[in-house]
Amino acid sequence: MAVADFIISLLTFIAIYSLFGIGLNLKFGFTGLIDFGHVAYFMIGAYVTVVLTMPAGAAGYSGIGGFALPELLGALGPLGSLLGWVLGVLGGMIAAALVSLAVGVPTLRLREDYLAITALGIATILTTVVNDEEWLFNGPFGINTIHTPLRDAFPLSLGGFTLNMVVFGVLSLAAFGLTGYWLVRAFQRQGRRGKIVFGVIVPLIAAWYFVLPTLSGGMVELTRNALWLFDPTAGPDGGMDYDRFVLLLSVAALGGGYWLVERTINSPYGRVLRAIREDEDVPRALGKETFQYKLQALMLGSALAGAAGALWALNIGFIAPDQFAATITFYAFTAVIVGGTANNKGVILGTAFFWGIRNGTRFIDVPSQYSIQLAAARLMLIGVVLILILYYRPEGLLGEQDYDIPLPSRDASGGTDDA
Repeated sequence: MAVADFIISLLTFIAIYSLFGIGLNLKFGFTGLIDFGHVAYFMIGAYVTVVLTMPAGAAGYSGIGGFALPELLGALGPLGSLLGWVLGVLGGMIAAALVSLAVGVPTLRLREDYLAITALGIATILTTVVNDEEWLFNGPFGINTIHTPLRDAFPLSLGGFTLNMVVFGVLSLAAFGLTGYWLVRAFQRQGRRGKIVFGVIVPLIAAWYFVLPTLSGGMVELTRNALWLFDPTAGPDGGMDYDRFVLLLSVAALGGGYWLVERTINSPYGRVLRAIREDEDVPRALGKETFQYKLQALMLGSALAGAAGALWALNIGFIAPDQFAATITFYAFTAVIVGGTANNKGVILGTAFFWGIRNGTRFIDVPSQYSIQLAAARLMLIGVVLILILYYRPEGLLGEQDYDIPLPSRDASGGTDDA
């Protein structure tokens, strides 16, 4: 696998799990809800989307399904098929939100630790039911009939080989430029210790992506990695393959989720959520229905997890209950804590860190008898780095973000400076 192809796969994972993590961050980071069952909504979004979009009578499937929304809207052309898939995703998000409503009504009045344990138990029950009841979603055999929107349009070619390489190459280089600009801005905001970290990690990643492939494959590999959106093997004239489209779709969904949560948090509504996190008695004393706010935050965060689940199903092409273990939630918690609780940029950074280590070390060449030890070593490495971050930067790599509408600060007399 070329480095560029691996990066496409890795970035898709990061985008999907970042969206999943932003939903968790809305619950935990901004509202103070410890939801150990967050993965259940990831699973619900995946299954409901697949069921709503898969064709009737799919081979090897005996559960509920076959609503074929893309086929029903296929008369509108390729965009109709895409619209059908989008409606399926919205259905998955709504289903996840409704299930979280049913879970939240009896549990959100519990204390934080009881809420966490109860949410984990409910998520485990839901996963067990999906696994054991084959009449629902085919049980442990899973579903491999996943609708892929606009699949027939790929590989996408704009004309000849040269035109494809130029257009997709310019877009690829523009993405590198934006990434470089963001890294420079981030570097300038760091302290001395942060600049040292940036000065070590960024050159190492650049060397791994550009220098090492050049040494092994020459200018061909260098060009392919630089023009990452262009796949010369995608059809007779090259172009953009479907995996790259899924990446762009995942990034667009992440951008939408990020924008939605940022607008929510940087508003008077978000200020109430943060006040609930700090001390629920204060907004309650001011007449706020804190239970309703917490329930709404739970539903919105769960809906985002459902959207991430739909993208996961599209990316993997197969779903089964054992893919939605409770450890997925704890992976997301790790990303949130590493990047910075109550910071959506930190969630993306923490997710990139976690999956970069976990997946980026899979291709280390070791003798087969040590493969199990390598898998354990990856998790140990993540654990060690997490401990170091918590020790030296307990607020996470980026810390809590600044807000357009901050909470009022307290003066020396115990009052607030908010008139």
